[in-house]
Amino acid sequence: MNSQSGGVSSPTVIEAVKLSEEYLARHHVESPRLSAERLLAKAIGCSRMDLYLNYDRVLDEDILGIYRADLKKRASHYPLQYLMGETEFFSLPFRVCEEVFIPRPETEVLIERAEEIFAEKSSVRFLEFGIGSGVLSGTLASRNPGWEGAGFDISPEAARLSRENLRSLGVLNRIRVFVSSGFDALSFDNEFDLLLSNPPYVPAGDIDGLQKEVSLFENRTALNGGEEGADFYPVLAEAGLRLLAEGGVLLVEIGDGMGDMVKEIFERYGYGGVEITRDYSDLQRVVSAVRKQEAVS
Repeated sequence: MNSQSGGVSSPTVIEAVKLSEEYLARHHVESPRLSAERLLAKAIGCSRMDLYLNYDRVLDEDILGIYRADLKKRASHYPLQYLMGETEFFSLPFRVCEEVFIPRPETEVLIERAEEIFAEKSSVRFLEFGIGSGVLSGTLASRNPGWEGAGFDISPEAARLSRENLRSLGVLNRIRVFVSSGFDALSFDNEFDLLLSNPPYVPAGDIDGLQKEVSLFENRTALNGGEEGADFYPVLAEAGLRLLAEGGVLLVEIGDGMGDMVKEIFERYGYGGVEITRDYSDLQRVVSAVRKQEAVS
């Protein structure tokens, strides 16, 4: 994009979008038009719709400077959500940063499954392992006024960000957030109806082969599930025996093809009613299990 220096005029909004789309496409960025539009709207401080209401506006150098810097980062496959500093989940706004995993639309199946399981119960106490940006806890509490609970994360930055998101949603008064590397610090024996998590489940050897936005820039701690991707499921199963009330539910996200393995883990720990739920792409996505009274580790 040219500036007014040297007698070359600055681009209009529509020209800048077109040139930027072509630039990002040459760098094999997914959905280049979307990135071009959202980053220009961010630089100007307007909505994407406003871009087209002011398509012939000539951009000044200050805006172009911000836009060029963001486009350069996006061309390196730096995630758009991190550049924007926010994303949406279940149409709710959540701030995100490099310390937290970017939520995916398919994770909404976990929310739907939780609400389906507890459809007849107006009050639910839940605990989230690895709260990240707070999308699961925040969405459940926002959509269900009778739900309350707690969530923790190993990352202090993630805990801070989740509190900020929960406060913005008006649900922080119903969710306690704390920093912990595991369940040992919790003394809530048999107090929860639901233990939920979207744990790291990518096999360690597969991370480098993921989309560049993920493999190069997302926090590997939030991705790495060990050699087979299943390291955290026994940890969750064992914790659920102590933390869940009788009849409480353990609910987790999984990678496609992991259903039978995770089902076997949960059944080995004495859980019953283990079910695998698929997402809208017909991929295995969620496993639920019920804590039975006779469950033993």
